[in-house]
Order: sequence, then structure tokens, then C-alpha cells
Amino acid sequence: MPKEVDVKIDRRGRVETDFKGFRGVDCLEEAERLRRVLVGLGLEIEVTEARQKTDAEIMAEIGESEDSKTGVRTDG
Repeated sequence: MPKEVDVKIDRRGRVETDFKGFRGVDCLEEAERLRRVLVGLGLEIEVTEARQKTDAEIMAEIGESEDSKTGVRTDG
């Protein structure tokens, strides 16, 4: 799965981002890159909440299952 960043801005100016397909600190680096781009456009973003995705969520986004990651057979 290619990496993807979804950005939603509500009527009050609240920004919500979802970084898909990133592993480890890659999403933090991409978030900082996005923030710099927005500052360059004259927009200041204040982070009020951040949540790290679980390994299962990341695996689902990039198309891997926990079974394929660990090598466990599930077909009987």
C-alpha cells in the first residue's frame, strides 16, 4: 500500500490528519513535514491530541496480516 495522508478541516478550523501506511517514526516525520508546508502557507497548526496506531492497524493499512508477519499457517 502506498503511503497516504488524509486531512480533514471542519467548519471551526479543526484539522484532523490520518497517516496511513507509515511505520515507526515515519509518520511523525511526515507530520512535521506537513506542518512546515502549512506554516509556509501562513497556517499555524496546534497539536491537541495524537494517537499512535497499533501494530494491527498498521498491518491492516499496508496489507499484511499478523499471520503473514509471524509465519503462522491458518489454513489447517
